[in-house]
Amino acid sequence: MIDLRITTKYAEELEWKSLLEEWCASHKITTDQSLIEPELHEGKTIVIGIDSIEKFLKEYKAFMDDWNDCRCDKWMDS
Repeated sequence: MIDLRITTKYAEELEWKSLLEEWCASHKITTDQSLIEPELHEGKTIVIGIDSIEKFLKEYKAFMDDWNDCRCDKWMDS
C-alpha cells in the first residue's frame, strides 16, 4: 500500500492524489503541515521530496502497466 504524506504546499501533491485514485492503487493520504517535504512510504521504501516521488510514481505506473498487461491469454496460442 502506498502511504502518501503531503503538506498541501505543492501543486504536485494534488496531481499525485488524482493519479492514485485513477490507478485504483491501494493508498492512504495523510496531510501533515509539519513536514518539510512530502513523503511517500511503500513497504520498506521511503521516498522524500517532489522529484523523488515523481520518479517513484513514474516507475510504479510503468510496473502497474506491465503487470496488467501480463495476461496468460496474451502468450497462449488459441
